[in-house]
Order: sequence, then structure tokens, then C-alpha cells
Amino acid sequence: MSDLLVVEDLTVTFSTARGPVDVVKDVSFTVGRDETVGIVGESGSGKSMTSLAIMGLLPKGAAARGTIRLDGTDVLGASPRELRQLRGDRMSMIFQDPLSSLNPYYTVGLQIEELYRAHRGGSRAAAREVVVGALRQVGLPDPERRAGHYPHQFSGGQRQRIMIAMALVCSPSLLIADEPTTALDVTVQAQILRLLADLREQSGMGMVFITHDLAVISSIATRVLVMRRGEQVEYGTAEQVFAEPRHDYTRMLLDSIPRIDDPLDEVSA
Repeated sequence: MSDLLVVEDLTVTFSTARGPVDVVKDVSFTVGRDETVGIVGESGSGKSMTSLAIMGLLPKGAAARGTIRLDGTDVLGASPRELRQLRGDRMSMIFQDPLSSLNPYYTVGLQIEELYRAHRGGSRAAAREVVVGALRQVGLPDPERRAGHYPHQFSGGQRQRIMIAMALVCSPSLLIADEPTTALDVTVQAQILRLLADLREQSGMGMVFITHDLAVISSIATRVLVMRRGEQVEYGTAEQVFAEPRHDYTRMLLDSIPRIDDPLDEVSA
């Protein structure tokens, strides 16, 4: 399996009134083509900041050092113009809250169409056909009609499907999914996870899946990176991390998951 994404010694530093603060420290991992790598950890562990560094979307006052290579391209050394070309084209991201990520003043079809034409060009008519096909691919009912609707006219699960269609409309080689099922109920969550897994298998892209939910990671990832307080505490195959965790923090996360065979007094406690 060739490495699509290579992250080596990634450190993200924020400038503060009290001096520089490292929020991500020396994180290293790779993502192969047709592979899903899960990044797991509690809130504030540095998961999302790692993904933003990969996308070149760090907030003002933050700086990254180390190495990030996407299919041989040096992401950290890329110019703003080169990064804009990479994003949406060769790498794309699904954010936690689809409602805040979509523009409420434009139809969802127009928003996906603008992204597609920015990277692929072509006529509006041709782009619209691609958009309708992308919405159909993610299982949105009646995509020809619903492409003309606004974000508030969709359910949470439907909006997440729209975000997936937007992320994949240009067929990127790398997809980053940052807690894409957090706000969804269990049934819809399972549908979105199955959809992402199917689309990855069909396209052969690599995927980074970020979550605090170990149960979700166990169902979708081939390798797992565990983070705590900005640091990488464990990295290995999903089988190894779940069956034989090496770090106390990983064992603590696993122990926090309720099991159906737990005694009732332990669960209630």
C-alpha cells in the first residue's frame, strides 16, 4: 500500500500573550490509498487542529512545522494559491456541523456547483448534471428537485449527505471527516458511516476519520492514532489498539465504553 498522506513530527504552535503554546506536538502517521486512519481522543486532544494543519486552514496566530506531504506535494511549503487548488480538488474535508458549513442564502446545488466549476471549469449545465449525480450518489432523494432547496429545508442527516457530496464532487484522493456523525442519532449515524465506507471503497481514496467515539472508530478504521493533550500516545492497527492497547490512556478510553455484559451496579455507578 503506497502512502498517500505522510505526516511527520507535526507541531502546531499558537502565539499567546504568555508566549508560544504547542497544541499539537510531534505527531506522525501515514494514510495509504484505499485506507481509513482513525484519530481518536477526548475534546482538546488536538485532533481537529491536526486536520486543519493538513488542510492548511489553521486559524490566525497558529503556525505548523514538521512535514505534511500529500501524494508527494509539500503542503506546509505550498503558497496560499496552491493550497486553494489542493483543497476541494485533491483533498477535502467534512466538518462537524453541516448547517454552519453551508451558506443559508444559496441553494445546496449552487454551492456544490460553484465548488466544482472552480476546480473543473465547464458550463453551468454540465456542472449541474455532475451536482445532481453527486447528490444521487450519497442517497439524497429526488436530487434534481432538492438541489434547488436551501440548507434549512433538510434534516441533519440529509445536510451531512450534502456535505459529503460537496467534499467528493471533485473526486479528491484524500478525505478528512471531522466528527461527521456527532450530532446525529444512532440510526442516521450508522447510515452515514456505511455511506462513507462504501464511497471510499468505490473511489479508492484515503480517509482520515476524527472522533472521540471508539465504537465508531472500530467500525471504520484500519489504523488508529490516539491523542491526548496534543500528543500522540498510541498508533497501530485497529486490531492491535483495541485488543492489546499499550498505553494507560487508551485502556482508560476503552474501559469507559459501557458493555452489555457489565453488571448493572457498575453501569448505574
